[in-house]
Amino acid sequence: MKPQVHFVDRETSAEALGLFAQDDGAWVIGVRAKTGPVAAARHRFPKLKNLLAPLRIKGGTAGKCAVSRLPNPMNCGWFGAVGLGHPHALTRNVAETIGRQVATATCQPGLDWVFVDADFFPATAAAFAMGWVLRATPHYHAQSSATDRCDYADGEHTPKHLVVMTSNAELAQEFWDTLYLPRTEGTLLARDLMQRPANDLTPVALQTEAEAMRALGATVTALNATELKRQKLNLLHAVGKGSACPPRLIIIDWPGQADQDPDAPVVFVGKGITFDTGGISIKPADGMEDMKGDMGGAATVLGAMKAIAMRRAPQRVIGLLAVAENAVSGSATRPGDIVRACNGTSVEIVDTDAEGRLVLADALAYARATYDPSLMVDVATLTGAVVRALGRHHAGLFTPQDTTAMRLQQAADVSGEPLWRLPLPSPDDDALKSEVADLKNCAWGTVPDAMHAAGFLSHFASETPWAHLDIAGTAEADADTPLTRKGPVGFGVRLLDALICAKDA
Repeated sequence: MKPQVHFVDRETSAEALGLFAQDDGAWVIGVRAKTGPVAAARHRFPKLKNLLAPLRIKGGTAGKCAVSRLPNPMNCGWFGAVGLGHPHALTRNVAETIGRQVATATCQPGLDWVFVDADFFPATAAAFAMGWVLRATPHYHAQSSATDRCDYADGEHTPKHLVVMTSNAELAQEFWDTLYLPRTEGTLLARDLMQRPANDLTPVALQTEAEAMRALGATVTALNATELKRQKLNLLHAVGKGSACPPRLIIIDWPGQADQDPDAPVVFVGKGITFDTGGISIKPADGMEDMKGDMGGAATVLGAMKAIAMRRAPQRVIGLLAVAENAVSGSATRPGDIVRACNGTSVEIVDTDAEGRLVLADALAYARATYDPSLMVDVATLTGAVVRALGRHHAGLFTPQDTTAMRLQQAADVSGEPLWRLPLPSPDDDALKSEVADLKNCAWGTVPDAMHAAGFLSHFASETPWAHLDIAGTAEADADTPLTRKGPVGFGVRLLDALICAKDA
């Protein structure tokens, strides 16, 4: 169960607001730099300074939040404060970050209502709500003691309602319904998909999740193993043929509006390896259980498509999920096998654990030949090298076009999901040359594998504007922080939505 969001006007009477003031509620007062508590709160609480003193919140530190069981005029169970920083610096992204930090402070056992008296403008109120919901909503889990997804063995609790004061509740609700709720829902979907174990989220189950998009107006089709062979998507087929769960290419087509050019869609391609053993080039056993999340790129694309469809985006957008389980069996692809991609390129597969670039390559070539897109963006948890290069806070961006890089960077700035552009090898780079085929799928030795993976993909994007996002470092959080829960974070959903809906974002 996800928390419910409500917006109220700052002029709302104390009597009306008292409906939300219960023993299972918390009032959180916004404190600005220099000017202190927001004006609405000062009018409502004559001795507010005395109430806030024990919390020791200074307004200059945006997002610092404290709540406690303090006596207060509204007779709430909890009373708290949050720093808002300087008013001119309170952007939507800052408001979202503050929302996450307030959620961390207010996920208290027995607390079901959170009322935030911070006098936000409508857009920042909605952004704050998105941050709060994303941090407050728990991950998918399967403990036998759970009755729903909000139960926690460690006693952590998720409030059921968030009430946000704003200068215009009606407009804030509009921002929420048309922009921030879709992004929230898409991000939560991506998070949940990455958290599900591979015996639950099989390629067939991921197709079922994608088919739910039909209810939002998208067309969903899937190419099964037989159709992959017929369409000559042999790289994707080769990765998945060792599994009892056959591979597939799932196609989600959002039609956009009739006045848009239907022949120039944007295409998103997601790596959907529902479990990655490494194949014959098998991975070490230690930590292999985390490979259930190797479909993070597909989760991001599916989440973004949900946000785009919920927002009724005017542009045609197509999401391709290249889905397979990279398993070990007698029918699995062997190192040294040569496979021909759907664009005719022959590939020597020297490492079956470099499988993500293979499924993406076929999907990119298929998209280019089938849809003639105006832009292709692929998303993948692809390499450990990008984690070593950029850590956990930036995803790697690779593209040969400066204009494409600028578009992605602008979307990253708007969404608050940061990218860092990395060099793309020349198409003539010797590292991927094979003695027996057109290309080999990776280079051995101490090489920049993230760059060579992107270079490999560039052969299949050809002249089409294209970008590759390696989200291996940003897809999951190693530990709980004030901004995110440990586990999948749904990185990239809001970025891709902002790329499509730039004028509204």
